[in-house]
Amino acid sequence: MIRGVVSDTRLPRVLHYFDISVLASASMGPAYSLASTMGPMVAAAGTGAPLAFLLLSFVMLCIAVAFMHLSRVAPNAGSSYSWIRMSFGNRVGAYGAWLLILSNFFATMAIAVPAGIYTLALIAPAHENDPLLSAVVGAVWIVGSSVLLYVGMRPTALVTFLALAFEMVVLVVTAVVAWLHPPAIDSARTIASVPLPTARFAGFVTAMTLAVWMNDGWEVSASASEEVDDRPSASGRGGIAGLIASTVVLLLCMMAYQHLGTQRGFVENQADALAYVGTLLGSGVWRTAIVVTVLLSTLTTLWTTVLYLSRSVFAMGRDGLLPRRLGALDERSEPLVSLAVVTVLVVICELVTGFSKSAADQLTLVLNASSVFLGLLFVLTAGAAIRRFARDPAARLGAVVVPLLGALALLAVIVATIALEDRRLQLYAWGGIALGIPFALWRGRARQG
Repeated sequence: MIRGVVSDTRLPRVLHYFDISVLASASMGPAYSLASTMGPMVAAAGTGAPLAFLLLSFVMLCIAVAFMHLSRVAPNAGSSYSWIRMSFGNRVGAYGAWLLILSNFFATMAIAVPAGIYTLALIAPAHENDPLLSAVVGAVWIVGSSVLLYVGMRPTALVTFLALAFEMVVLVVTAVVAWLHPPAIDSARTIASVPLPTARFAGFVTAMTLAVWMNDGWEVSASASEEVDDRPSASGRGGIAGLIASTVVLLLCMMAYQHLGTQRGFVENQADALAYVGTLLGSGVWRTAIVVTVLLSTLTTLWTTVLYLSRSVFAMGRDGLLPRRLGALDERSEPLVSLAVVTVLVVICELVTGFSKSAADQLTLVLNASSVFLGLLFVLTAGAAIRRFARDPAARLGAVVVPLLGALALLAVIVATIALEDRRLQLYAWGGIALGIPFALWRGRARQG
């Protein structure tokens, strides 16, 4: 027994539908997603980027419906991992756990990197593109996020709401101004130096895969389902509400920003599309407002991702898939051990990214790899819903047919992306997928329950 750890392993119920909706929407990080992902999407699909995002959003909504039905009948901090395990057994469940851990470690780094960049942009602009310094500052923010989570879920939900409200207001205002602003015109230097996408199908598929990352985050509602003191459906409905709200804002902003900027301009500014938008709007006040907004968005996404990962690790420890000490609660009924272990490991990985040749380079890799692993996790989760509700006529349409359509579409996008992407991403993708097999065989035999 660890000092200060109690035997009760059920998380306290302190959240409501509104809290879940806020956490789901904020975890998608609309401003952060636009800053980090819109540029690469435009570089891949050009003017088709908004359509790629819209189509993937429909696919993701199908997956969210599966999450809603599963969280209604089996609320669990382990979310995807727990449901996959219940439907397909310990070994497949262990593989789902591998995908969840791997994708969210990549996701946390992909979020912490720009957190460091935007912090430096505010306090030390000359060093904002220094990868090592960005990694160090990002690591500090990871620790700060963990401290906020340990203070409690209620304070975390309140701070998240305040940050999200500010973020949404700034994004809507900038979108309106972008629509009304005269469109930019490329300079001769830019026209000569920046190539446009040529492989249209491959680029569109890549953009859809990147949209997985832009849509990601709403599923934090499922990992918090065990902590909801509301109707059984509140967690799933909150996740869908958050997904739809952020999707609408993201789509409107993408269209408005592409009206303002040029395709070549976004290609040239892939590392930070919103900084490019701020420059076109007139820099000065706009740049400061956008930097602050993206930093807030990045931080809310960071601590909700740490929430998702630490709660999942807690559930895996509680089940015996991981060391059982990770599944213990402290005297405040907080999963301190899992939160501390996750924080230390993610900080180490974040610091390692500081040795990349550039901040943009490290961000591009983790974005693409995370999208593939997240997509596979969503496909398995949809499969869990299909198996769980296959014999329930009342739930067959919403819990079987809709998730099946989403899973097939998402799987097709992932397979096409791996086949069409460059060799480095293929190695990372296949390597991560393959390494999960021995982990599943090893931990799938562990005594669980």
